[in-house]
Amino acid sequence: MKHRFFYGLQPSIKQFKPEEFSRGAYECTQLFQTNSGTPVMISRNKVMDIWKVEYGLSSVFFGTKAEALAYCKGRFFDADGQVV
Repeated sequence: MKHRFFYGLQPSIKQFKPEEFSRGAYECTQLFQTNSGTPVMISRNKVMDIWKVEYGLSSVFFGTKAEALAYCKGRFFDADGQVV
C-alpha cells in the first residue's frame, strides 16, 4: 500500500486503483470503503483460489468471490457512498 498525504480536500476511495493494493501473492480486484472512508480490499491469491477481504488490521478469507462479496454486502460502501 502506498502512503499518500492530502492537503485540502478529504481523500476519497475514487483516487485509488485496485492495483495499488496488490502485493505478494494477492491481486486486489475491487475496492470498497468503510463508513469512515478507509479502504476495504477484495483480493485473490494468484497461486491458490482463495479470496481475502482486508480492512484495517482485519483479514477474512473465503473460498469463492461470491462468498467474499456476500460478506461485504451491507457492511461496506462503494466509491459513491452507496451500500454494497
